[in-house]
Amino acid sequence: MPGLLMFYVGGTAPGANIELHDVQFAAADRPEEAYPLLREKWFGDKRKVHVDGYARIDWADGYDVSLEPAPFAGEEKLFFVNVGGYRSDELAELHQFGLFVARSADEAKGKAKRALLTDSAQQHKDDLAEVDDCLLLQALQGYHVHLRANPHGKPARPLWQGYLPIGEPAL
Repeated sequence: MPGLLMFYVGGTAPGANIELHDVQFAAADRPEEAYPLLREKWFGDKRKVHVDGYARIDWADGYDVSLEPAPFAGEEKLFFVNVGGYRSDELAELHQFGLFVARSADEAKGKAKRALLTDSAQQHKDDLAEVDDCLLLQALQGYHVHLRANPHGKPARPLWQGYLPIGEPAL
């Protein structure tokens, strides 16, 4: 059974002066299986897309996480939330993201704001998505996120970090 992988991808896009990043999710046994879909989903220059890191998500926010072919019958959902904020000595907006289990998007947003960038000014939610609705997860054999309460789990840590080009070869 494939696992839930979370990828931090980066690259360039037309008109941008700095590298841009995104987070994508995939159901895969090995990270390499997701590279074609990550490349396809990248909104910028498909020759310059790369993976900066990935993690296997087996636990989040008090719940074991698994993928199953059937939809999950419980009320809880796994949400990805990206929070933004500012520091007076930094021009750039700060970002921090995490995975939160909640029954609604509003509940997930509240949990994220209590946990991420808590010492920043103008803390706000930039992005929020139910992981089960993410395109790459649906694209690989229709697996669904299942949650089982487990207060003793540990948050995912990166399995790999660095610079791994996965872009299309130049024609």
